[in-house]
Amino acid sequence: MSRDMPQLQPYEPGFVDSARDELASGLLRMGLYENNPYAAYRAADKIMGVLDFIPGVGDAKGAAETADAFERGNMTEAGLLGVATLLGAVPAAGKVAAAPLRALAKRYPQVGTPVEKIDPKKKKPYLAKGSSEEGKAAEQRRSEIIKEMEEDGYDPMFPVEDRYYADPSYYELEGNTLIDTLPKKQATIDKKRAQFDTPESRAALNEAFDAGQGPLAQDWYALGQLEDAFIAELGPEAGRQAFKEKFADAMAATTGGADPRSNLLMAAYGNFLRNQGLSPPTAAYEMPYPIGGRYVTGNMSMYDRVINQGRGLSAADTPKRFNFSANFLGDRSRATIDEQMTRGMTSGGKPLNAPPDGAYGIMESIVGEEAAKRGVQPANFQDVAWAGFKNYEGKPMITEVNEMIERTARLTGKSPEEVLRGFMTGNMPMYGLLGATTAGMVARSGDDGEQL
Repeated sequence: MSRDMPQLQPYEPGFVDSARDELASGLLRMGLYENNPYAAYRAADKIMGVLDFIPGVGDAKGAAETADAFERGNMTEAGLLGVATLLGAVPAAGKVAAAPLRALAKRYPQVGTPVEKIDPKKKKPYLAKGSSEEGKAAEQRRSEIIKEMEEDGYDPMFPVEDRYYADPSYYELEGNTLIDTLPKKQATIDKKRAQFDTPESRAALNEAFDAGQGPLAQDWYALGQLEDAFIAELGPEAGRQAFKEKFADAMAATTGGADPRSNLLMAAYGNFLRNQGLSPPTAAYEMPYPIGGRYVTGNMSMYDRVINQGRGLSAADTPKRFNFSANFLGDRSRATIDEQMTRGMTSGGKPLNAPPDGAYGIMESIVGEEAAKRGVQPANFQDVAWAGFKNYEGKPMITEVNEMIERTARLTGKSPEEVLRGFMTGNMPMYGLLGATTAGMVARSGDDGEQL
């Protein structure tokens, strides 16, 4: 990991935080810290520690002279300049950085009142998610953050070009989807294989693998940097246990029909609720911004069963989720057969969204056999073919983690290190870009089913 993580400080919303926000914004307006909000907020925190000793200066607004005095070590001058700023003697100018929504570092935005809509297909009314003022504010700030990151870039927590895999030897994964998902009778197995193991299916796989070649599609599951962060925080045994539960299994539980960004947000939301001893809501309109998307209630219900109730993942009963978690844990000998892979492999006829009963192991074995011909592991064939099927250049999962950390830091005013720790412990909400299958979709009350 490329940063040192400071100890988290308890957050008390109110007057002092508002003053700190004003001070940090002032430092940025005066051109200090090269428009780096994190450095400005760190300086503001230190300056506020000085101003706290001066009566009536708790609401001082930021100014360049205050920061200069502080950096020179002249605490008295810094305090006096803070008073001058409060009285308006120091003007502010230049670009103003948006104040972070600090309250949302400890909780998700308030849920809006649900609204009744009509299903265009079923012609029946249903309750859809409503917007709260906090949700609207978070969405507006998110839009600003997206623009900032596109224009200025950011310093990722984990260097993407240095990504590597978790060590699978530390994880005991019982079960084999290649065998456990097959029908009991050999005749049925032969029938399924004849249906799905076709020249067209294998040709589609290889065409997708060729089309998906690229540095951003390869090594999609390489999360060793995040695993090491868990270990550094919690120690080897507890760290790996937490990485499996809070990342690998949580992601697997909430992956049904979800793009990676929405998947990550749902996993973090489940972890946050679990940290408070709560179970996920049963209706989509009860879930806060930015949680939503396809099969959201089914995914959160699965999180409740797999994580909260401790039922775990099964190679026989939840093979896609089981392999998905195993791949994040560094086991590349298994291929995850998700919706995109299934549709690509069955494109010769009527495309399917998931392997039918008794076919998962057969479809996975096809991927494994073609991977062996190419000299790669099944997981490394699948991640590239997945990008090829989507005509997508790819984005490694560690990049999704980096972007979630950065967006959450900018939204809440916390440092990236604090956000990472909040994610690992589950004590902080996570924010990010709504995924492609989430943006613009109607969140319904429990009729979104479940996609395995």
